[in-house]
Amino acid sequence: MKIILQKCEYADFLYISEVLESYLSFTNDSKRKALLEESKTSSIAKEHLILLMDQQIRYYGSSDFAYFKRLMLSNSDGGVSSSEIIQDVCEKLKVPIKHGGSNEARLERIVGAVVEKELLSKSPDDLAEQFRKIGVGNADRELIVEHLKKDGKATVLPILVEVLGPKVALGIIETIIISLIAQIIGKEAAKQLIKEVAKRNPWLNALGPVMWAISGAWLAFDLQGPAYRKTVPILLYLGVVAMRDGVEDDRRNTGKL
Repeated sequence: MKIILQKCEYADFLYISEVLESYLSFTNDSKRKALLEESKTSSIAKEHLILLMDQQIRYYGSSDFAYFKRLMLSNSDGGVSSSEIIQDVCEKLKVPIKHGGSNEARLERIVGAVVEKELLSKSPDDLAEQFRKIGVGNADRELIVEHLKKDGKATVLPILVEVLGPKVALGIIETIIISLIAQIIGKEAAKQLIKEVAKRNPWLNALGPVMWAISGAWLAFDLQGPAYRKTVPILLYLGVVAMRDGVEDDRRNTGKL
């Protein structure tokens, strides 16, 4: 996770820190919050914050019992590997992804699969209405719907990139992911997160930060246990962070890595 955490800005660290907060865990929340504040002006504090966040994310990927067993019997810090957490979240979200590649690429694939699953759950006309609500223009909406009716919804993500461009398509992806996260952690807890999405994507509805209406299928997720309410939203968010400088699979295919 450390490579992706390196790409985070202060607002990203602030959100992740809030999700990691817990009165019942064995994580050092006070140290994390102190490092978060220091990271505004200190690159050394930022590096320590990244190391601690990486450790705490991997801690939540394990049960407390297993965590202490690994801590005592190995030279590790007790947490599961990042790869194991990604696989676990992938299975929990029921979104199969292609194996192989870096953790960054795998997180990006999870985000892409989640967004595609959400978009495929809606009819072309429902999608057009959703796009209207978040500020996509009439001509672009009509072109997207025309493509979908002609080529089928299986090509929905490439269509968004083709019609709207990579930057706007990423804004829509981020809006959908943040809306899903809000369903997990609560809309009030996600309020600042929603504002940050609008700030990064000024083309969004001028009336203020808006939410994508997540389909009922996602609301049925069984996120039993407090760990999933940490790992799922954090990994989805880190997948969006990873996409900000382009999708790794795309860069690899075009030889631009």
